[in-house]
Amino acid sequence: MKVLEVISNLYPTGGGETFAVNLSRELSSMCELKVVILYSKYKQYFVDRLKEKGIEPIVLNKQKHFDLKNAKDLRKIINEFKPDVIHTENNALIPTYLALRKTKYKKTINVFHTMHLKPDAECSKKILSMLFKHILRKDNYIAVAISKRLSVDSASYYKIKNVPFINNGVNLDPFNNDLLLSKRKYDIVVVGRFSKEKNHKFLIPAFAELKKIVPSLKVALVGGGELFDEIKELAKQHNVLDFVDFKGIMNSPAEVVNDSKIILLGSLFEANPLSLLEGMSSGCIVVSTNVGGVSDIIKEGENGFLFEVNDQSKFLSIVSTVLNNINSYQNMSKHNAVYSKNFSMNKCAKDYIELFNKY
Repeated sequence: MKVLEVISNLYPTGGGETFAVNLSRELSSMCELKVVILYSKYKQYFVDRLKEKGIEPIVLNKQKHFDLKNAKDLRKIINEFKPDVIHTENNALIPTYLALRKTKYKKTINVFHTMHLKPDAECSKKILSMLFKHILRKDNYIAVAISKRLSVDSASYYKIKNVPFINNGVNLDPFNNDLLLSKRKYDIVVVGRFSKEKNHKFLIPAFAELKKIVPSLKVALVGGGELFDEIKELAKQHNVLDFVDFKGIMNSPAEVVNDSKIILLGSLFEANPLSLLEGMSSGCIVVSTNVGGVSDIIKEGENGFLFEVNDQSKFLSIVSTVLNNINSYQNMSKHNAVYSKNFSMNKCAKDYIELFNKY
């Protein structure tokens, strides 16, 4: 099977970008793979990880959302490579559609588009919503969700009968459960971009209150993004910088996650966040807002705990209980490390190959 992986961009280091690279690495050993990155701006770390697997990505120079020259360049690659299947990520669906409209390649190519966001977030503008609905209703364009919840929401939004879902896959290799929870440096780790949906504005004052209950509190925030400086200033205002470490962007957050007791997510919305799966692989106890597909993988009291968005009282109750009784959660830690293997990237890639073969 010849598969063309079309990635919108590899900048910045978000969950969608990480997923695209990890999936490509796994697919490269299962099929004949070619990777195209539409925008020229990328993180060298991502490209280096592709090259480790012998993948030499073709980097184009997309300038705007509707770039006909970019579509022409992609069309040329399609005509030369003659893929059996195209898989698109993030904002790569529309450019791929434009490229295929005038391709000389006569065989109908099935295009599988992985959706990482809720439909109303992915189609934040009316024109995008119209185009996505038009494209995804065509027989050879197949929307793929990363959680059961997203599958249902997408089928309803795009008015299509069936949206298959394949659970998010994670590169679990760097994450391990070697340290007992009680021996770990950080009480809480948060891994994610500093953007509005990750809701750091809720977390910072919540940490200030939690410190009053857990005096030894130590927190690590991993990631970068447009709100990084603003959130750091907010942390300064709440006097939490002495126990909240801003780690910035880390090529390998595993060294911090492996050394943390709780993996925390306070997001306003999510689909199936990679960071929680990585945290489980490290044996972390999961504490997250009850949004999107999180409840598909987190079962209350079994492998983690959920609270409603911006519910500080419930958040404080859950986290303080876990931290003040950390030894009693060691069995949950062991369970999470084993359970996370259901979400390995190798399994995810095999599921995609199986899906490609069904159409």
